[in-house]
Amino acid sequence: MKFAAKLSCVMMLVLAVSLSAGGCMLLYGDFSDRLAETSSQNQVQHGLLCYTLEGELLTLYSQGDAVTDAALLAAGEQVAAAAPDNCAIGVWQIGGGAVYSDLPQNFSADAMQSGQLLYYRDGGTVYAVYCTDLLGDARLLTAFDVTELYLARSRSVGRFLVMEFVVLLGAALVTVVLSRRITRPLALLTRASGEIAAGAFDRRTALPGGDEVAQLSRSFDHMAAAVQDKVEQLELSVQQRDDFMGAFTHELKTPMTSIIGYADMLRSMQVDPAEQKEAAGAIFHEAKRLESLSQKLLQLMRLSEEPVALAPTALAPVFAEVARSTLPACRKAGVRLRLPTTRRVVMADADLLCDLLCNLVTNAVKASRPGQTVRVLSGGAPDGSVVAGVIDSGAGIPPEAVARVVEPFYMVDKSRARKSGGSGIGLALCQRIAQAHGSQLHIRSTLGKGTCVTLTLRPARLPDTAGPTDTEDAQKEVQP
Repeated sequence: MKFAAKLSCVMMLVLAVSLSAGGCMLLYGDFSDRLAETSSQNQVQHGLLCYTLEGELLTLYSQGDAVTDAALLAAGEQVAAAAPDNCAIGVWQIGGGAVYSDLPQNFSADAMQSGQLLYYRDGGTVYAVYCTDLLGDARLLTAFDVTELYLARSRSVGRFLVMEFVVLLGAALVTVVLSRRITRPLALLTRASGEIAAGAFDRRTALPGGDEVAQLSRSFDHMAAAVQDKVEQLELSVQQRDDFMGAFTHELKTPMTSIIGYADMLRSMQVDPAEQKEAAGAIFHEAKRLESLSQKLLQLMRLSEEPVALAPTALAPVFAEVARSTLPACRKAGVRLRLPTTRRVVMADADLLCDLLCNLVTNAVKASRPGQTVRVLSGGAPDGSVVAGVIDSGAGIPPEAVARVVEPFYMVDKSRARKSGGSGIGLALCQRIAQAHGSQLHIRSTLGKGTCVTLTLRPARLPDTAGPTDTEDAQKEVQP
């Protein structure tokens, strides 16, 4: 059974019980009041008739006459003549039978006591019978016809039942309409949840109002939005994983094809020394590419699995190690390298920070032309943090590619990147290192004018070490 039907049935049951109980109490109270009022009036009439009969009996006693059955009969007839139209009387001798009676034929007064009131039904007629013992062992019974009271009660019950039926019928129609209106939002929520379960994650209910159902609707929509975001994140993660695997396979296939081809040529053919040297050089170059790729992948996986312990690290030794590692590439490309002179101390992992800056410098050198300068930056931010990074005036990055260069294996110019030994994973590794330091890579680039890549580091102080107060450290050029 649907909730609307259950709600309608419960409301109708409550209404029916309430109406029936209230009607019964009202009808019973009204009938009891009318019956008590009638009984009081009948009691007065019974008392008057008793006085009349006793008066006749006292008259006989005062005259010295015996109270015989004939005398009681005559007195009973006089009392009957004085009785109201709705009253029947009976005169009995105590211990004997009826002397005079116009009571119902089947009525027996033997079990009645003086002062007792008894309701007696004879066919469709109801009597209120009163009994009183009088002088001379006489007993007077009066039976008042109260049938009209019971008939009026029956008519009232009938009218109430008709009224209750009409009220319940109208209430049933209103209840059904209201129940459907109340449960309509629940049906909408049910359909929306089914559609979301079927894949329509953008489905929303957006029910207006401020009641509990509207609040439930808003909570449902928030939950649906959270589910949609989570699904989109999972889909993006799956897509990125598929892209990663496809790019990784391609990056492995390209050098392996060259290595296998040159190795097969050396194995199966007689080549002159110049060709042999060229083939060996190609094999060496592609093998170095595979080695670099495998090292970066291992480092990227390790960063994803293990937390990085940060410690106070002076930037000067890090910059010196960056210069030592990247000067050979700068000399080969004819690019100048400028490093800051600084005493700043930051919370970092020295080896990872050095790897990040080396990758950034290597990328900047590859993007620069001979004679241009690559600068390593170090400076302070208004909030007290330290900004480090690399800036060049080389080829730059297209605007649409800036947000994607940190994706694994993404390369703006694949032919140029592979020619220079790039794998498309360097900036992805730099981004992960920055995240391990509680930061992000911030990339600003203008096509044809150069690129600036920075990250923010938390400052630290070594004992007896005072850092500079200027916003940017002085630069010195490292000669290739």
